[in-house]
Amino acid sequence: QSYWEEHPYKKRHGIWELRTKKFLANAPVLQTDILGLIYGTLLGDCSIAYPNKFSRFPRLSWTHGEEQQEWLEYKASRLQALQPKLRVVPNKGYGNLSVCGSTYCHPQLKDIFGIVKSHGDRKLVSMDWLNRITPEGIAWWYMDDGSLSLTPEGSPQIQFHTEGYSAEENQLIANWLTTMGYPTKTKFYRRSDRDKTYYYTYMGADTAR
Repeated sequence: QSYWEEHPYKKRHGIWELRTKKFLANAPVLQTDILGLIYGTLLGDCSIAYPNKFSRFPRLSWTHGEEQQEWLEYKASRLQALQPKLRVVPNKGYGNLSVCGSTYCHPQLKDIFGIVKSHGDRKLVSMDWLNRITPEGIAWWYMDDGSLSLTPEGSPQIQFHTEGYSAEENQLIANWLTTMGYPTKTKFYRRSDRDKTYYYTYMGADTAR
């Protein structure tokens, strides 16, 4: 509401408090299992933001390559309470098309925003966040950011591509997964052309199985 006095369409919006009260009364409650999925995919490809500075609440959005369209459609089917809308757009980078999805703004997403982006606009991993992810939420995160590779002998290895997070955040994720019963380590590689080191989390064969 801090922006409401500056809102350019204030007179046409009616009474802000009454409209907000009605919106809250009609908003479906997101159950704990759904919240666990949201926290999981937010660790991966999902983003959370306010559409503009006058928005009451934030919304979720995703962008995937066209080969993951069915995965995005599945996520949308599980999050019907957020009324997700999907669209296919040209991809100016890798691949020809991107599949995008976004939800409507929901009051419970405000609390999620405060946990996931506790220190500004960038997602910041914390134990408060990680402990809200359910086992199925981990599976959603894996579908977003995980990959499986096999050695020539057929031994499986799992990588979570957490390069967007810091070394400290990667270590926190690895410690959390280990306490969950999935022994995990952090690894890194360096890009000389960018003069930057990237960190990610790694699971050996026993954990991968």
